[in-house]
Amino acid sequence: MLASGDRHRRRRAAWLTAPALLAGGCGGPGDPFALTEPPAVERYCLAAQRVVTRTALPFRLVLHDDFADFVKSKALIDGPVIQQYNWRDASGRVVGISCKLKSADHLKLAFGEDAAGPDGHCQDMNRAVFEQVAPRASDPDPAYTRVVFDRDETVDHAAQPAMTGPDWLRPYTATWVDADGALHVRAKGFRVDFSDPRYAQAPARFRGVHYCHFVAPGYLRELLLGVAEPGAVIGREVETRGDYSPPRR
Repeated sequence: MLASGDRHRRRRAAWLTAPALLAGGCGGPGDPFALTEPPAVERYCLAAQRVVTRTALPFRLVLHDDFADFVKSKALIDGPVIQQYNWRDASGRVVGISCKLKSADHLKLAFGEDAAGPDGHCQDMNRAVFEQVAPRASDPDPAYTRVVFDRDETVDHAAQPAMTGPDWLRPYTATWVDADGALHVRAKGFRVDFSDPRYAQAPARFRGVHYCHFVAPGYLRELLLGVAEPGAVIGREVETRGDYSPPRR
């Protein structure tokens, strides 16, 4: 039987291996697009654009306080301009962040082949943030010794081959704990490449976009330290007109 101190050391050792095991491929030493610190909430989507689409281009960020305005907004190549909305819990704490980003293929078409890419996944940003906010040896014991970044982040529309805005905005649970006590972190997103032939007849404003929901950095750290509860819900039911999806084949 392990003594109390041995159990403590084993728990700490298991935790400290987690970032390397779970975050492979999403940046590291020498990666020019890797995070070097947790992104500030008010500038989060600027960091997400850099990490997810691997670009160093300057962007203008519009941070929306009004959800309806965010729903109507688009990521624009002129600027380029991206959009952000923060999700808060009942106490006012930011638990989730939604970003309307530009896709790498559109950035390359507009600014040159070396401007961006290849596109990654929304979950790449959650992993990158985890590496920055995960408790260190000087912190209290973590609440979870295993963190799982769920692979399934793209929610397909059953009747159409591509997602529309309402599908992406529909509420989902971004953090939860399984029967084995592992913390699950889930992103939700979709991408419409500007050059996707299925969208050739769509208005330009619907193309060349990469939309993502993320877990907020401060909330993720509080989860890992056990001072916040899992179960954060991101999204809201909406009905919009003018969203484009290609016809079924």
